[in-house]
Amino acid sequence: MQKGRDFIKAIRRSFFTLHSNTSISQMDQSTRYRYSPTLKWNPMVEEYFIKVYGADHFSRISTALTRPSCYSCIRVNTLKSTSDAIIEKLLEIFKERGMHNVAVLESSTTWEPDNCCKATLKCTGSAESLKTIKSISKCQFPGLDYVVFVKGSGPHAIHYGDNEGKPLKEVIVSRKCAEAVLRGAQVYVPGVLACSAHVERGDAVAVSVAVEQYGPDGGWGVAMTRGTVLQGSQEDPYYFERDGFYIGQATAMMSRAGMFRVTEGVAVDMKERVYRLPSFYSISFSPSLVFLKSFTGYYVHTSLWHTLVCHI
Repeated sequence: MQKGRDFIKAIRRSFFTLHSNTSISQMDQSTRYRYSPTLKWNPMVEEYFIKVYGADHFSRISTALTRPSCYSCIRVNTLKSTSDAIIEKLLEIFKERGMHNVAVLESSTTWEPDNCCKATLKCTGSAESLKTIKSISKCQFPGLDYVVFVKGSGPHAIHYGDNEGKPLKEVIVSRKCAEAVLRGAQVYVPGVLACSAHVERGDAVAVSVAVEQYGPDGGWGVAMTRGTVLQGSQEDPYYFERDGFYIGQATAMMSRAGMFRVTEGVAVDMKERVYRLPSFYSISFSPSLVFLKSFTGYYVHTSLWHTLVCHI
């Protein structure tokens, strides 16, 4: 097992590292608070991929790898329900959350990169509804009609406010926590690594990410102790590395002391997100009725299944 973990780490180190796309010398406070990471590839790997894909195509691939999917994919257990029934159930749940006057409209069956759907849901309710749900649809790929897409939106530019020249109050979260937030989750206590001094319940805070860095010992990690106090100065941990890694603005649900005293609960409530997708945490279905999974997983599974059936 240890050899396997070492091998994976070696591959990851050899292929790419996630970086902010602004150097220290180019630091500009007015553009600090944004989400714009880039991938820094191993030069040999980068040269190979450019030859294979071309510079422009490879650049677009690299950019896409720094962005989360705007879709949540739901697999419907067709032995117990149907895609249409699940869509109706989702509509009821979303309306209960304040997304009123929702209509399901038919559109063309033309497949486009950002619109892999036939039936489109448009939210005409509150502004918050429009920010979260862009569409809901049934997949029209042959053999994948049991997959339902719920599409969000992003990336969005976030205005973090003017703090009269003073540093913004911040919360730093772990990479795994940030990945969940980008998919619609809230920030829970275990995901908080550091916080500004004097943060109290109800304060507005900017949420940034501490991405693991490759260390001199050959391992990957975050070089800070959980509970670190942020002063808003360049001496703060990961001050320059966090430039371009801000994922939204939130309201503190507990004081700074509380975040590191308790072991569970929502630490900050995300109000503005770079990527807006609905959270499925509180959506309840009967056991084994639906499953959340990536679309690529469904597609590969179905393709392999059809290949095996054809060869039997």
